[in-house]
Amino acid sequence: MGEGINFGIYKMNISLLRKWNKDFASHFSRRLTSKEKERFLDKIEEELQVRNYESERVKVKHWGFTNRLLSSKCEKPKVVFLAHYDTPTIMPLGISIATTLFGHTKQILGSIFLIFLILLLATLHLWLKLIGLDHWATAYMVIMSFLFVIPIFFPNPHNAEDNTSGVIGLLALAEQIKDQDFKEKVQFVFLDNEEWGLIGSNALKKIWQRENHLRANTIMINLDCISRGKTPLLIYHHNNRVAQEVLPFLEQHLPQAKMLDMKRVPLSDNYTFRERGAIDISYADPSIIPGGFYIPKVHSPGDKNFFPEKTAQLIDALTDFLEDKFKE
Repeated sequence: MGEGINFGIYKMNISLLRKWNKDFASHFSRRLTSKEKERFLDKIEEELQVRNYESERVKVKHWGFTNRLLSSKCEKPKVVFLAHYDTPTIMPLGISIATTLFGHTKQILGSIFLIFLILLLATLHLWLKLIGLDHWATAYMVIMSFLFVIPIFFPNPHNAEDNTSGVIGLLALAEQIKDQDFKEKVQFVFLDNEEWGLIGSNALKKIWQRENHLRANTIMINLDCISRGKTPLLIYHHNNRVAQEVLPFLEQHLPQAKMLDMKRVPLSDNYTFRERGAIDISYADPSIIPGGFYIPKVHSPGDKNFFPEKTAQLIDALTDFLEDKFKE
């Protein structure tokens, strides 16, 4: 479970993390339909209100999708934490194998591999047809459909890592700073439709630009999949201003943390705000082919396990970052 990570004493309440995970897994394991999302946001608002945060919800259409966004109320925040709460459908096995081989961080190589593989498999199907093995060709096509297409149409039943862990991370930070004077300068945002192409964060960006909501130097940190992998990744896109500021605090608690510039390749909602230096923090494992990282078991029915100790270490690091940022 904790290879490469030293577990010790945490500021964050581990029992509370376990409680949230158990509650969310039991009652809100998937958030795909409008009804499922509304029910979950009701629960998140309740958790924020218990900690004396005011919240606001926005429903906005963008790129043909209805996005349900929830945030704590905050004028001109100095630090914004983001996490998407929507859940995916099941990733077909063929695509999952490609991400394990090359990594989520090497999406272009993985995509090229998949294109060649599909062309090869299509050639084999054509060959079966040409030699008159029509029944075998049909059976082959059915198998390939299950390996590469059909699971996409089924909701993933378990989503502990992606991204219930990130939602728990935001609630944990809200808990940690609820009695701090700088609480009013930190905003927590729960985003929708990340799984369909970062749509919720793009909708939010338009709203914030119209309202001139952010400061010129607002720090933005996205949490996505923060309880399972071996290596904590601090991901940015060209602009490493925020990454350089946060890294020392991660290294104090997570010495194996790595900075990674994914340039023009999106991984999560921080990409929408990349020009501001927004970062994503995710735990990942090294890919089978060296050089990449993949997030294990996400978008699959196997996404059941939540390791609160790993999440607690990250929350402690980010709490230290905030306390240092706002110290007098």
